[in-house]
Amino acid sequence: MFQRYFVVGLVLSSLACSSAPKNSKPSVDGPMMLAWKTTLDVDHPLVGQVWSTKEHKFVSVRQLLAAAASHDLVLVGERHDHPDHHQLQALLIDQMGPMSLVGFEMLDEQDAPKLKKNMTAQEIEQASDWAKSGWPSFELYQPIFQTMTRHQMTALAIHPSRDRLMNRARNSKEFSEETVSYIERLSAQGVATLRQDIHRGHCGAAGGAMLDMMVAAQVFKDHWMASQMTAALDRQPLGTSEANPSRRRGVIIAGNGHVRKDYGLPNHIERKTLSVGLIEVQRDQNTAKSYDLERFDYTWFTPRLDDEDPCQKYKKALEKMKEHDRKRRSKERSVSMRK
Repeated sequence: MFQRYFVVGLVLSSLACSSAPKNSKPSVDGPMMLAWKTTLDVDHPLVGQVWSTKEHKFVSVRQLLAAAASHDLVLVGERHDHPDHHQLQALLIDQMGPMSLVGFEMLDEQDAPKLKKNMTAQEIEQASDWAKSGWPSFELYQPIFQTMTRHQMTALAIHPSRDRLMNRARNSKEFSEETVSYIERLSAQGVATLRQDIHRGHCGAAGGAMLDMMVAAQVFKDHWMASQMTAALDRQPLGTSEANPSRRRGVIIAGNGHVRKDYGLPNHIERKTLSVGLIEVQRDQNTAKSYDLERFDYTWFTPRLDDEDPCQKYKKALEKMKEHDRKRRSKERSVSMRK
């Protein structure tokens, strides 16, 4: 099978600053290399390159890894079913040092009591009943958990349970003030972009009250995950004296939409964070300025997993969602008329 290799951090120098980078590969300064598992548009000029929003230029992978190593909390995005994204996440986690805490969107509060320190990948898979969770295959996440095992890192379940989310959806008025307080953490532009992305992401099937509910759910999830992660870090001091109050370092693994700066987790975390987006290249977008790079501190470009139209892939589910919303609105009108 054809495989194109990418350098994992042992780079001699950063890539040149340009909005239209050369179609060249960084030189190698060490033996550690990995292969792209996906090959769709692997020859795209941006594949493998890293953009720094602060420096407004491409930088080397080594510089990105160094930046991760210098932060106490790193947020790393993903497309959930993209194998290369999980390999890159493992590389970033590797920089965080031993005994770090790794919070997963894929593990929720019902998994929390079952997760212990120094669990192996297989133990985490079994404890979380991953196969029945609805998330992509556990095998895709193996590089992350193997790195965690090597460094004796602890997995954290930071996502709210489905029951909690459903309760908030059914009783939205009860939580309205709380929801407003979370949304107010975002800028007006951030809220507008979130609404637009949810609407587009659901192929136009989400609108009106349903869109409001989805925005509230997204913001609540981000606030909950941020709170769970920061609380866990605060409970886990490394130092034992007042003169050395150092804290454990942490990583959050979540979808790209959750780690972006305009409407994601950074808006709900008081401490300094580093946000890394893992973004699939688009065939007709060959320059950095073609992408919304302000979303993350660093953007790492990868090949695409597939060309499948998600609106066709999830057509039945979207139609079911539309029908459910129609019935809900009809029921609400009926109740209103009886009052």
